Amino acid sequence: MLLEEKAEKVRKRIRSTRLEKEFTQDYVGQKLGVSQKTYHRLENGKSQLKVEILFRLAIVLEVNASYFLEI
Repeated sequence: MLLEEKAEKVRKRIRSTRLEKEFTQDYVGQKLGVSQKTYHRLENGKSQLKVEILFRLAIVLEVNASYFLEI
């Protein structure tokens, strides 16, 4: 599996987890200290998802960070 495909699966898992929790992009962005637009770009692959953001997302979405990487 190519790196880009793996990254897309991670982003999809982040999005699906956010939707399961019924959190808006605005809410998650606020918790991360970024705008909704910036968060949207992270979730949709327009910006790189850095490891530190992945760990912070895990806290906000109440999952273990490794959950996003189980692909």
